Amino acid sequence: MFGGTNVIQTRPVTENEPVFALVTSTGFLTTKGSLVRDILYPKEINFKFYTDGYKFVGIMALIAILGFCCTVPLMIQIGTTVPNLIDRSLDLLTICVPPALPAAMTCGVVFAIQRLKKQ
Repeated sequence: MFGGTNVIQTRPVTENEPVFALVTSTGFLTTKGSLVRDILYPKEINFKFYTDGYKFVGIMALIAILGFCCTVPLMIQIGTTVPNLIDRSLDLLTICVPPALPAAMTCGVVFAIQRLKKQ
């Protein structure tokens, strides 16, 4: 028996005994099947905003790497300790490229899509 099949008639083995069936597979045309299909094969999202966001993050990462390369020799020259050097360098990277930026961009895209669907 397949998921979404309508049972028209059953024949019990003995009287007053319930009939059981086992669903062996679910097709993609059912509600659950379309959910499984969307999870297994997601549609590619190509928004200009999305690609521009990745370009922005890449440029900020390049600025962070450039700042890192300029800061490390100066900090070594003034005699900064290694743990302090690592701490300041990682601070520089996280200030230039905020870790929550991709999540914020994704939320922005989702809300924009919802607003467009209403219109």
